[in-house]
Amino acid sequence: MEWRRLGLGILTQRPVAELRAAFARTGLFALDLDECVFPGFSQAALGTRVLRHVLREPARAGDRRFLPKLLFGGLYFAFTEARRFLGAPTPARRLFAWYDRVMRGIPEPYFRAAAQRLPRRSYPLAAETIELLAGHAPTGLVTLGLDVVAQAYLEQLRSAERPSLTFFDSNVMLFRPDARGESCCAGYDHERLMADGAAKRRALERRLATHGAAVASVVGHGDADVPMARLARETGGLAIGFCPPQRLWDAFDAVVADRSWELMYALVAILEGAAKAMAAPAAFL
Repeated sequence: MEWRRLGLGILTQRPVAELRAAFARTGLFALDLDECVFPGFSQAALGTRVLRHVLREPARAGDRRFLPKLLFGGLYFAFTEARRFLGAPTPARRLFAWYDRVMRGIPEPYFRAAAQRLPRRSYPLAAETIELLAGHAPTGLVTLGLDVVAQAYLEQLRSAERPSLTFFDSNVMLFRPDARGESCCAGYDHERLMADGAAKRRALERRLATHGAAVASVVGHGDADVPMARLARETGGLAIGFCPPQRLWDAFDAVVADRSWELMYALVAILEGAAKAMAAPAAFL
């Protein structure tokens, strides 16, 4: 199918009228987090902030004993990023196993404090775009990232005055008391581990059932989001790609081709077909 330019950096495979109709019947929106709402991998950003906290302001001097493994974990992530850049990505399960090993034993407060700082690092206008979506239907995150980060997003984007995120499905980090009774990381909950796109699709299917919704629309970025995009199309919703690799474009109905949530805001406003469309920056329409 031929791609048509809807605006600067926005391309679609279907007529705008069809996209608007799919948007109108959507009963639930699901967004990916890493490299989509958040510019990078939130687990890596969380680990980096934990490292900084332990280095600069440890709760106890003895906590600096975690520095060697945190530093080694950072080097490993840099190595996997180099491999990904060269076209040889590391399987998600291997990354999770390494992260599990590095973060075990670190006190829970470091995680919570680090996670609270991540939502403010989201792409500009991501929060405002989420408000537009949430004003139409329940909106949440379906991510291979961590629940401590997703929970911080819900807490910081939720507001009594404005609709926003109301749910998330993610991987769960367990915390259990150590010998001193302090809550520390005990690794992933492996019984509920989501490690691929098929798991994300199953999570979205369960979320649709929980909300009694028939139609899902999805905003995703990479390979792990393609199964959710297929589900969106199967239910009559929309699959929107946020700067996906060009090889994945055909998995989506519309694509924002630049790393800009200003463009995503403009696209959602257009699809909503309401007065809010006039509030989007004219350059993006």
